[in-house]
Amino acid sequence: MHGLEHYVMSIIFHYRYAGLFIMLTGGMIGIPVPDEFLMTFSGFQTTLGRMDFTKTLFVAATGSFMGMNLSYWIGRRLGIPFLQKIGPFLHFNEHKINSAEHWFRRFGDRLIVIGYFFPGFRHFTAYFSGMSKLNYARYVVLAATGALLWSITFITLGRILGEHWEKITFILHRYLVRGGIILALIVFLIYLYSLKRGKASLED
Repeated sequence: MHGLEHYVMSIIFHYRYAGLFIMLTGGMIGIPVPDEFLMTFSGFQTTLGRMDFTKTLFVAATGSFMGMNLSYWIGRRLGIPFLQKIGPFLHFNEHKINSAEHWFRRFGDRLIVIGYFFPGFRHFTAYFSGMSKLNYARYVVLAATGALLWSITFITLGRILGEHWEKITFILHRYLVRGGIILALIVFLIYLYSLKRGKASLED
């Protein structure tokens, strides 16, 4: 077990619901927290009677939802203007920024729910939802749905696995990271394709 995982277990063991809420909120913003590990361990704690299953589920869903909302507003307030300032250094001009925003308006919101299940990718969907100024009411519904499904999945998994939660979680996390990389690559290729189509339409 790595030091970070051991630290997470210690926080949950001592602070329980408050620790779970704060760490999930911070993890969704981008602070390096092993979220799936955190929730499966919390689910395991419900089998020992140290935490209540329903309350743990509510706290986890609320914490992750809060983090996704903070990420959305950070992206909305700072994202596009900041990107426009540093764009020339990254060869990312105004047309490309507008094309990326248009692409996310068309396809990106569909990834918000499924993005929860892939480490790293969920942060991308939250920040870019804000950067693209996705309708907030729609974002709230999708983010809340994803938070609930994600929390139910991993807290229930920790409860079902019991003493085997740790071994299975590490294996599952490894495959989710790989899946997230593949998903991010697919999204990037779709984005490049949309840029190419946009450029072609301007030339016609």
